[in-house]
Amino acid sequence: MPAFFLISGCLFAQTGGFQHHGESPHHKFEDVDKWAEAFEDPERDAWQKPDEVIKAIDLSVHSTIADIGSATGYFPIRFARVAKEGKVFGVDIEQNMVDYLNERAAKEGLTNLESVLGETNDPKIPRQVDIVFICNTYHHIEERNKYFENLLKYLTSDGKLVIVDFKKGDLPVGPGDSMKIAKEDVIQEITSSGYKLSSSPSMLPYQYFLVFEVQTH
Repeated sequence: MPAFFLISGCLFAQTGGFQHHGESPHHKFEDVDKWAEAFEDPERDAWQKPDEVIKAIDLSVHSTIADIGSATGYFPIRFARVAKEGKVFGVDIEQNMVDYLNERAAKEGLTNLESVLGETNDPKIPRQVDIVFICNTYHHIEERNKYFENLLKYLTSDGKLVIVDFKKGDLPVGPGDSMKIAKEDVIQEITSSGYKLSSSPSMLPYQYFLVFEVQTH
């Protein structure tokens, strides 16, 4: 897999927590139903706190949002149920994940949710959005400065970039420590790419939660 891997390079253990499968992000996801069972494990809710995350990013009924690394739709499905009059784009570089999420949206009657195929150097979001959301995926992105500079064109002038990823340290969930990127390094990288940090909610036990705005000059 070139450059980076847009689905979290982690798999769920039977306990419902993420366990990294080795130190390589080069996984394949042919058995989508297996991964759906893992990614959507209800036990994830206890530490991922999706309802609190959605409240913290101020998602509204009219919001437009893109989830980069959307996989089987853990967050996009929830976003679509809130942004009923808006639009949700799930972005993934695995075609079978894109197909799965589109089928899931159709089955659940979420006409405001669309999954699209991104590229390793460009998420290919169909239009500008209010929020770009990246959860458990940032640490797989290479050439991040170039990637996030390019991402600016997909955000409205008052748009937000939200990054949630695993903290450094020995945690019961998440990838090995060598795969993680420290919160301070993420802030430095993103602010050097044309964004400014606006808030950092602290309610997640194993992840940092960073909200950035577009820098205006």
